[in-house]
Amino acid sequence: MGLIASKEADSIRLDIDGLTKSHVELSKKSRDVVKLSKELIYASNRGDLKTAKEKLASIRKERGNLDKLASKPKLRYYFPYILAVQEYVEAVAFYWIIAKKRIPTRSELKADADVYVMGLSDLTGELVRKAVDDMIREDYKHAILMKEIVAEIYGLVLGIDFEGGDMRKKADQVKWNLNKLEDLIYDARIRDKI
Repeated sequence: MGLIASKEADSIRLDIDGLTKSHVELSKKSRDVVKLSKELIYASNRGDLKTAKEKLASIRKERGNLDKLASKPKLRYYFPYILAVQEYVEAVAFYWIIAKKRIPTRSELKADADVYVMGLSDLTGELVRKAVDDMIREDYKHAILMKEIVAEIYGLVLGIDFEGGDMRKKADQVKWNLNKLEDLIYDARIRDKI
């Protein structure tokens, strides 16, 4: 019958093949960023700032490569890309807290508002682990700082009207992490450690 022109069919196949190939490449680069994010957090948490700086340089380079791949409109909201940027925000923000005592802005991290907030929400779990480690080492002042940072992130998410889904879960996670830290500090105060 031939209602679809062969040139049109070929064009459609090429577009879809190209998109599939881009998805595969973007997924691989996203995994690279996630892996480097975990390595950056691990080095930062150990206080190994030399290794952390090396990982930071690597992750920034990989994030640039990832952003180039995701520059096509259909790829910008592809889940592996969004997840990789969240992990990037979490890892780089954790490094900055340890090394620079501040949280980078979303423009410094080149992240959309929703991805930035979700990355910071995930960051609170790392801050809880850091505070627990600080308490074990009897660095109570630093543990209190971690709690204050989580409280500040909670203040941010508290002011956002979430409809539900992942953003709502992330906001609940921040609240739970803050409660955990408050209990940890309270217990230390009762035992006259602080």
